[in-house]
Amino acid sequence: MDKLNLRKYVDKFFDDLVLYDDYNNGHHYEDLLKAVIDVFFDVENTHNAYEIYRTFFMIYQITAEDKSSESDNGSITKEKNTLLNLVDTMRKYEEGTGDLIDKQRDHFIHSVNVFLLGLAVYAQNKNYRKFFKQYVLRSPYEKYYKIDGEFSHEEFLYRWGIASLFHDIGYPVEIIGKQLRSFINDGMKTISSSYDADTAIDFKDFNEFNSIIKKETDFADDYNAVYPESKFLNMFKPTDIMAHKIATDFKSVNMNDVAKHLDSFVDIMGENGFIDHGFFSSILVLNSYGYLMQKYAKNHDFFFYPIVDSATAILLHNYYRNVLQKKPFNLKGLHPANSPIAYLLILCDELQEWNRTPFGVKDKQKSHVNELLLKIDDYGMDVVYVVRDGSLGLGFSEDKLELLKGVLSLSSVFELGLRIKINLNQDNVIREIVHSQAKESGILLRNIEKLAINIHQQYLNSKKNEYLQREAEGTLDDDFISSYNNLTTYEELSPQLKIANIRQARSIPVKLDIIGCELAEKSDERDAITEFLEEEILDLAIYEHDEWCKEKEGTGWTFGPERDDEQLIHNYLVPWDELPPEIQQYDIDPVMNIPNLVDKIGYKIVRTKERLLTFEMHKFYGGGDFDNLPDYIKFSNYKQTEILMKILSELGYDMLDLDSKGNPVFSFNEDEIEFLAKREHMEWCKVKFNLGWRYDSVKDDEAMTNPNLVDWDELDYEIQEMNKNTFRNLPRLCQNVGLKIVKN
Repeated sequence: MDKLNLRKYVDKFFDDLVLYDDYNNGHHYEDLLKAVIDVFFDVENTHNAYEIYRTFFMIYQITAEDKSSESDNGSITKEKNTLLNLVDTMRKYEEGTGDLIDKQRDHFIHSVNVFLLGLAVYAQNKNYRKFFKQYVLRSPYEKYYKIDGEFSHEEFLYRWGIASLFHDIGYPVEIIGKQLRSFINDGMKTISSSYDADTAIDFKDFNEFNSIIKKETDFADDYNAVYPESKFLNMFKPTDIMAHKIATDFKSVNMNDVAKHLDSFVDIMGENGFIDHGFFSSILVLNSYGYLMQKYAKNHDFFFYPIVDSATAILLHNYYRNVLQKKPFNLKGLHPANSPIAYLLILCDELQEWNRTPFGVKDKQKSHVNELLLKIDDYGMDVVYVVRDGSLGLGFSEDKLELLKGVLSLSSVFELGLRIKINLNQDNVIREIVHSQAKESGILLRNIEKLAINIHQQYLNSKKNEYLQREAEGTLDDDFISSYNNLTTYEELSPQLKIANIRQARSIPVKLDIIGCELAEKSDERDAITEFLEEEILDLAIYEHDEWCKEKEGTGWTFGPERDDEQLIHNYLVPWDELPPEIQQYDIDPVMNIPNLVDKIGYKIVRTKERLLTFEMHKFYGGGDFDNLPDYIKFSNYKQTEILMKILSELGYDMLDLDSKGNPVFSFNEDEIEFLAKREHMEWCKVKFNLGWRYDSVKDDEAMTNPNLVDWDELDYEIQEMNKNTFRNLPRLCQNVGLKIVKN
């Protein structure tokens, strides 16, 4: 991943940093932390991320990791680092349980990248540094980090490290809630597709979780003396501590109102069907540090100022926009002067999108940012996400920026603004979008083994043809002759190779769906597709190779430069573009043979009626030869048909075959047309944004700009009428391809 600027900015942070223990006590902590960060930049993985966690908590340990000490009776005791245990538990939960839920991405490495991005912002932006320093100096806290009596950047490193590295440790609670909801709903939907149930996480005694173990009765006395109003709260109760902190930082917020809301927040989450992992993360931080500070720290100010600041920032990274910006609190965009750590955590948490490993089912299907191009200075911040492949273009830049503008006072730190852009390979993204959304038909279930046998026979035929060609050319070699002589019938194949043929047979309906085709009875009135277009063959060959790679990896094979069947090593477990042409042909041949295979089991291949509707609509608008369109325009047209079906359902309409039950609808009223046209435009804009397009007054296909990427009310009248005409003519266009619209 290209993070050169990020690495350069982090280097600058360390160039300006002097750690207290290095300066006064002869340690080399800064070098050690910088070293593990450099290793992480070189190889971004879980192992190296863990080294950053471990090194940070070694430097700022409240108790030594596996510290040995003598107890009162002289025996040796060992105490583990509970802080490291928390982050490691988070990692284990998300890695081990993500496949059971739809939406789940890495948070272990993500938190480290959030930490590094925050260091970069601090190093590069004087406005943020000013607000952070003023915030610390304005508080009663006098034990902040100093070097020769002067304010030290270490105070930021300490607070920011705790907030960023710990901000997702409560995520296992959210994972468990999602798993329960997924299990209940997925299980019941096998019986009824309309079933939908909310589930909630409950506590037998939430107050027991929401408490700091009390070891010293005078733990909060000094803090109460500074803030008399805090005497009416329980300073061993994390939510009360954070309620006071919020009221202190945001003067318009009533402390008791926040305390009451936080007390009831678990019930609110249950009633509304969501889980805020930041809430649980913040409590876990205060639980851990509160106990350790009482047990080991000489000065409890270390808890009530920097730790509470960091923990409250963790709470606010979701709670601010979801609660405090709504009634009855109604706070405006968060200004860094009020809570600089919370401000930076929200910013960096939202922006950290690169290299986030997907664990959830649907997240594995989405596109992922491969590179980050970053520019930060005293005046602005430019973030460019580079997407090389994936099944969905991100399409979040506008939404992301709009969210951040609503939650944060961006101009207070970035005078020239924050800019977010996406740079992606349209061809790869389009291909993988289509692949990921392909549907499997059950029509072949009774014929799978017949297809598998025919697929193997086709393979034998191709090897025989290759043998004869090589023999004629004089290019036969011992390896090829040996492999040819070892070819067997389907019945003699190993179980693994039989399964491989079954997998290929099962994939035929999916492959057909990718190119807008489906299997049909020979009696179907639609024209049979007896051969595919060249671009369709290539697309399906790439899909076949990708599926073959997944199959091989799933059965224990790994890549190696030399093939070794005994060790399960294969030299062609590489991306399509890295295959030699003669090996690519092994994927091309079975794709070209699909129409023949299907014919042998008594079916034919036809265009789906939805795809025929796409062609019909293109013809209606006078679009010329559809096959000659650029891929991204074809894709937009395909998506438009899906969009039409989706938004029709919002008004209670279905698109069905002509011979289905129900009377067809021949027209919509004008109110319906206005609604449908507006929704269609919104979805069209979303598709364009997904592919990296943006608004500009000039239409430029190469630059991916379009003047119509605006709200419906800002569209020219002519464009609005064109959208409305789609729905005025849609019933007739549907009937032309054997479909009808009915009211459900």
